[in-house]
Amino acid sequence: MELALAFHHAVRGEDQGLAATIDRLRVLTATGDFAYFTDIAHFMGALPLPGPSTIRWTTSEDDVRGAWRGLVQTRQEHLLAGN
Repeated sequence: MELALAFHHAVRGEDQGLAATIDRLRVLTATGDFAYFTDIAHFMGALPLPGPSTIRWTTSEDDVRGAWRGLVQTRQEHLLAGN
């Protein structure tokens, strides 16, 4: 649910909400389970990672970042076209 909320905040450009969600994700994934959610939330918001990632992606990190950011941008464009 937190990852979906991160997407929502990223689409709406709500930086404080996104930061708070990332903080909650960091706590929820502290054991290592689903730790990639925190990276994805950063990618959606076009934010730098706070440090080197421990995640091993199946493609490059840049490709993953671009894909997640692209989803946000596509949704933003859709919302603008609807207004």
